[in-house]
Amino acid sequence: MSENLSGVARRRLVVSIVALCGAAACDRGQPKGSAVRASPNAVAESQGAPLQNTVSVPVRGVRDLVENSAAAMSLRQTGVLFTINDSGNDALLFAIDTTGANRGIWRVSGASNIDWEAASMGPCGGAQQASSCVYIGDTGDNSGPRGAAAIYRVAEPTADGMRGFVQAEVVRFTYPDQRHDVEAMYVAQNGDVVLITKRPLPDRSGHLRQALVFRIPASAWGAHDRVVAQLTDSLPIVPGSVPFRLITDASLAPDGRHLAVRTYAQVFIFATDSVTGAVNHAVAPTVCDVASLGEAQGEGVTWANAIGRLVFTSEGRRAPLNLGDCSVP
Repeated sequence: MSENLSGVARRRLVVSIVALCGAAACDRGQPKGSAVRASPNAVAESQGAPLQNTVSVPVRGVRDLVENSAAAMSLRQTGVLFTINDSGNDALLFAIDTTGANRGIWRVSGASNIDWEAASMGPCGGAQQASSCVYIGDTGDNSGPRGAAAIYRVAEPTADGMRGFVQAEVVRFTYPDQRHDVEAMYVAQNGDVVLITKRPLPDRSGHLRQALVFRIPASAWGAHDRVVAQLTDSLPIVPGSVPFRLITDASLAPDGRHLAVRTYAQVFIFATDSVTGAVNHAVAPTVCDVASLGEAQGEGVTWANAIGRLVFTSEGRRAPLNLGDCSVP
């Protein structure tokens, strides 16, 4: 970690990662017992440019939101974002707004929270008779015990501050190579779900690999059997190549032209195809420092607008929202 990080921010990050991984090796972003070398094809290993115009917003009146693990900004309800709790909690969908106010809580029928880690807005299809849906990624796999993961989809509820129920559709899936821990998910405008791996992945020679990108096509909804996610890309972010470089969320901009991918310490913004959400590797990403926000355990990112205004969420009871600007490529 860069030495110009504040002492408070450094201590919070260290405590959070050690608690999450349970070992000093994982604290450095490296697998236990592994001798690994960072691949040279990573994005520049600098801390990144400072976020601009940062604001911290207390979250009020949402006592059940104790492990804010995601962020998905509504495209039709101004300033409203949806979020979830992490594993070990009930299957609840929360809405808050950028003032920190409680905008509603819904129990997700037909779903269970094994390890919910991601949320995204996207188009509806299948049984959902709505124009906009919230996608919930039950994709976490800290220790690798899961045989399959799941993604739920519910019609976007009206954030009127009330409690209620929403009915979920589900697609269950596996990976073609091995099990993966995934906390970053976004939905392209064509309805494909895109997943980005979180943790260090050493290759056979011991070099760390770039984060892998898997895709579940929109046509997978309604399948009776598990589907296999397709390996379609990798990103120039190498989990474990520097301290706290573990990928915890991703979010597609409202116009589909940029993708924000966050770690515990940085946010990377990529240019993307507006229909498929695929990263345009001909355009270099921008990188901004988020460690200076002093989050307890930075987990979520979403877009407040399409020109670089971002909202960050963190686990921890009473953790605030943080807003800041990062330039887009």
